[in-house]
Amino acid sequence: MRINYQSPTLLILSGLVVFLVVVFIIGLQFRKVEVTHTPLPANLSPDQDVGSFFQTYWQTPIPLQGTAPANFTKQEASLSPQDCGSCHPDQYRDWKESLHSRAMGPGPWGQIIDSTRSNPQEAILCLTCHAPLSEQMPFVTGTATSSGQGHTNNPHFDSKLQLRGIVCASCHVRQHQRFGPPKQEEGEGPKYPEGMPNHGGVQRTPHLERAEFCRGCHQFDPENSLLVNGKPLQDTYREWKNSVWGKAGAACQECHMPERRHLWRGIHDPDMVKGGVRVEAKLKDVPENIQVEVKVTNAAVGHKFPTYITPKVFVRAELHSETGDVVTGSQREAIIGWDARAEGGQWREYFDTRIPPGQSSSHAFQWPRSKGVKYVRAWVEVHPDHFYHVHFYPAYLSSGALSPEGRRLIEKAREESGRTTFMIFDERIPLS
Repeated sequence: MRINYQSPTLLILSGLVVFLVVVFIIGLQFRKVEVTHTPLPANLSPDQDVGSFFQTYWQTPIPLQGTAPANFTKQEASLSPQDCGSCHPDQYRDWKESLHSRAMGPGPWGQIIDSTRSNPQEAILCLTCHAPLSEQMPFVTGTATSSGQGHTNNPHFDSKLQLRGIVCASCHVRQHQRFGPPKQEEGEGPKYPEGMPNHGGVQRTPHLERAEFCRGCHQFDPENSLLVNGKPLQDTYREWKNSVWGKAGAACQECHMPERRHLWRGIHDPDMVKGGVRVEAKLKDVPENIQVEVKVTNAAVGHKFPTYITPKVFVRAELHSETGDVVTGSQREAIIGWDARAEGGQWREYFDTRIPPGQSSSHAFQWPRSKGVKYVRAWVEVHPDHFYHVHFYPAYLSSGALSPEGRRLIEKAREESGRTTFMIFDERIPLS
C-alpha cells in the first residue's frame, strides 16, 4: 500500500496528502526490502540459531519454490490454501475467517492494482507483506537502468494465488519443504491414514513459536524508518518485548493463536478485545456536579492498546432523563489512540493516548446538577478501521488518480470499513 506522495497532483491537494503520505511512509519505511528472487540455501535448518534462521526464512519476497520433487502428487506440490485444507481442514477453516486471508482484500488491492501498471517497484514492496510468495508477484526485479529499476514478467506468477493474500505457504513452505512447530503431546492432533501423501513430512522447529516469527510484518525498523516523536509508526514487537509479557517470554502466538488456531484475532474481534481490556465506570461524590469516571485498563494485551494508528477507541458518557431520553448536549467523549499525521511534508503527533501493557487510562466527565436526570450512561466503542474509513479512503477517492477498477475496490473497502465498529462496555449508572 504505497502512494507516491511526491506526485504534483497529491502535493496540491494539501487536505489529502495528510492521509496519503501516512500509507506511503508505512509501506516504504516498513523495512528495507531487497526485491530479488535469490534461491533459498539448501542448508536451511530447523536447528539454526534464531537470528540466522529467520534471516534466511524471511527473505522477501519469499523465493520461488522451484520444481517440486518428482514423487510429489499435484496436491502435494500445490501452494493453494484449498489444497492444504484438504488434509488440514481445521487450519484452513480458521484461515478463511482471518484477516490474513483478506490481506489482498479490496482495500490493499485497490491501491496496489494501479501500482502494478504505473510503479512496479512500489507494487512489489506492498506485495512482500500482503502476498509475499514470489509466485504471487506479477513481475520480478531485473537489472537497474538509467531510467530506473528494470522489471520483467514473472513466468511463475499465479494471479489467483496472489489474491488469496497471506496463504499457508507464506509461513510454512520453503523450496517445497514444510516447516512447522514441535509436535503437541502424543495422542493430540489429527491422525492421517497410513500411506497418505504427506509432502515429505515436516521440518519441526520451536522457532515458529517465537515472537520473532511475527516481527517482520509487525515491527518497523526504528533504526531505518521514519520516527514520529521518536516512535516508528508500527512498534508492536518492541512494545511486546518491553512488556511484562515479553519479559516473561509469552510470545504473540500464545494469545493470537491459542491452541494453534489459525485465526490471529486482534482489534477487530470483540471477544479478543474484551478479554484483554477491563473497563470500570463509577460516580464520583461531588455535591455541586454530576461526575463519572471511566477507567480503561490494558489488563492482558501484550502491547499498547491499541498498537497501531488505524484504530480509535471512544470512551463516551451522557445523561438520561427520567423518561429515558438523552439530555440534549450532554454527551462527553475521550479518545484512546495515536493520532499522527503528515502536514506540509512534516510529521506531527496530535496525541498519543494509547495504554501500555498493565497500565490504565482514567477519564472523568462532569455536568452541572439539574432536575430530571435519572442516570448516566457510560460506554466504550472500538473503531478498528477508523483511520481508513474516516480519513484515508475518502481522501484517496478524491485524489483523481484511481483507475475505474481501483476506485470500485476502494469504494467497497470504505463501505466494509464502516461496519467494523463494536462496543466492549455499556453501563447505566443511576443517580441517587
